[in-house]
Amino acid sequence: MYHFIVLVLLASGLVIAESERFNCPNSSGSTTIARLRSALLCDYDTSVRSVKDHRNATTVSFRLLLKYFTYDHFTHTLSIDAWFPTYWTDQHLTWKPDEYEGIKSIHMSSSYDLWVPDISIYNKKDQSSDPKTLADTSCAVNFKGSVLCVPPIHIDALCVPDLTKYPYDVQKCTVRFGSWVHKGEDLKLKMLTPTVDLEDMEPNGEWELLSFNTVYHRGNYSCCPNSTYPSIDIIFEIERRSAPHAVNVVLPLLVCILITLTTMAMSPLNKDRLILSCVNLIAHIYHLQNVSYVVPLSGENIPSLLAISRDSTLLAGFSIVATIFLKSLITTQSFTPSWVSGTVSVLVSSRPGQIIFLADNSLKGSASAENKEDGVTIISNSESPPPSSNSDWAVFGKFIDVLLFIVYIIIYFILIIIF
Repeated sequence: MYHFIVLVLLASGLVIAESERFNCPNSSGSTTIARLRSALLCDYDTSVRSVKDHRNATTVSFRLLLKYFTYDHFTHTLSIDAWFPTYWTDQHLTWKPDEYEGIKSIHMSSSYDLWVPDISIYNKKDQSSDPKTLADTSCAVNFKGSVLCVPPIHIDALCVPDLTKYPYDVQKCTVRFGSWVHKGEDLKLKMLTPTVDLEDMEPNGEWELLSFNTVYHRGNYSCCPNSTYPSIDIIFEIERRSAPHAVNVVLPLLVCILITLTTMAMSPLNKDRLILSCVNLIAHIYHLQNVSYVVPLSGENIPSLLAISRDSTLLAGFSIVATIFLKSLITTQSFTPSWVSGTVSVLVSSRPGQIIFLADNSLKGSASAENKEDGVTIISNSESPPPSSNSDWAVFGKFIDVLLFIVYIIIYFILIIIF
């Protein structure tokens, strides 16, 4: 009998508690605002969407008040600090101001008092963190049920760079917003105008924001033909401030290229050419390491600057080999083959050849050119002594040296145009 009475009393207590919960009696709070909050939140469920008819969708509007952004091409991360004004209507939070001394708006916590839309960043870097974008903040609610929350947010979005034109590159980074759980039939996303407010943005020392635009995706998927999962992309186009990077990596490369061309313009017999070529190769290797340290070696396309540095390093190394070979060729005393002598004759007899080769004092009087006219052989520069066995080698080596210099100029011209 005793146990039966205890059970009856417990059941009666639960019934009374539930009846008070659903009846929501007027609060006897000391202030009108306390009484209003008690009336609004008495039977309020923060897990229930903000419509009285579940078949109706909730429209959520938002924009970004951008405060600061930065981009890290090593970690492929676009970081944004902004305010996130978000608007929606909660049909459960309406009242008549006349009944509460004319109060038309109050403040409520987004974490404890209100249902808030589960807007998320789909391409955030850390996928293991809380997907909700709306952090704990105080929201303004007016008597018509309009809710405004302006939480500060920090976004780390993935953005793989295209460094082909580094340091004159332009990156396009996307931040994708969407509901984490709700379908498009339950939650309608809408971007306000302007989508991104830049009025209070602090300038970035390395990147400049060129433009932004918005793309809406309906979110139709083959797995769910009867439902949509919409999302909104905000695409930021940012340009690197190239001046500091140009001084650090571009200018040294131009100096190395100029030194390479200078060495190729020097005579192979000049011992300073070989010394300068070796120093130039060391400078190229050091610059190549510097570029590799500054620019991440990742992505589908290799940076053009790195490719030019690589090719210029190869040309600098080849210039050393060419210098040693040409010096040996010019100073050789071996017998001259007929094809070499014939080539030298054609070169020296031509007008460009006379300008290039006979301008070199070391070669004057050392080359012979044979022209046949009416069956008579004419020897040019008849006052000079007959050429020795290595004279044709000297002219031939000079020809290869000039040809290599021209080839170097053409190669560098093409590389710079591509860059």
